[in-house]
Amino acid sequence: MTHRHQRGWLKKEKRSQGETWVLFFRTVRKFDGKRVENKVPIGLVKDFPEKSRVWAEVERQHLHINQVDFRGCITFADLAHHYAEHELVEPTESIHPKAHTTIRGYERVLRNRLLPQWGNRIALGLEPLEVEAWLKALKRKEGLANPTLDKMRRVMSLVYRHSQRYGLIPRNQESNPMRFVRCKTTSDYEAMILTPEQAYAVLLNLREPERTLTLLAAGIGLRISECLGLQWQDVSFAEAVIQVRRTWTCGRVGWPKSKTWKGPVPLHPLLAKFMFRWKRKTPYSQPGDWVFPLDQA
Repeated sequence: MTHRHQRGWLKKEKRSQGETWVLFFRTVRKFDGKRVENKVPIGLVKDFPEKSRVWAEVERQHLHINQVDFRGCITFADLAHHYAEHELVEPTESIHPKAHTTIRGYERVLRNRLLPQWGNRIALGLEPLEVEAWLKALKRKEGLANPTLDKMRRVMSLVYRHSQRYGLIPRNQESNPMRFVRCKTTSDYEAMILTPEQAYAVLLNLREPERTLTLLAAGIGLRISECLGLQWQDVSFAEAVIQVRRTWTCGRVGWPKSKTWKGPVPLHPLLAKFMFRWKRKTPYSQPGDWVFPLDQA
């Protein structure tokens, strides 16, 4: 049965949770002028047996279909797609470029988590507590770590902040529900503590170039992408320094995230000994060769 209304129309649909009231309405998106049909689940029929109570719930969720500028009708998917088109682009196309891995990571969060869960919801209708409940359910059912859950919250917040910047939604504090979502950021992971003797024993049992690569990452504290981005011309045995000029990850060369590339990194004599030995062993030892080439790393 379909009930039409000036604010849209309600329709009952059979879903996994039970028979559900669903609100349908058409709007014109502000950023491209396209007229689209929206579909938003309101609640179970058993919880809202009367149509008047369903419309009251629509009002409570701020689904104001008849707003002049339609900002209150934009779905989270609309905001997410606009964010991706403007922010998740290659460095050459953005004023504030993001690393390739960051772009791909945010895209996965949007595609696999956020859009399936919240894509059809009205952006201004999301409640902080329901987002918190969803994150807690993911932790309980899938065992996701706190930093992973916090990343989802941060990506959602970035989508809202971007949309406010472009005027797709109001710029007041209440229009970004993520500001009120609480999420733990500390990891439950417990590291295994090794003595220096145990760590050195593990190191000696590694094959090359993993041995030198591990010592380099542990001894200097570089990211693995920064270690893999080193070329022999970046290593000065005479001056005992390493210049971090680039990264290598996912088959792409990029810029270092940290500030280490602005100055030389000290090269410890023990690390220099391992690296010099590896340079003599590898067939790729010219200045422009990778220290840890793909076919050997």
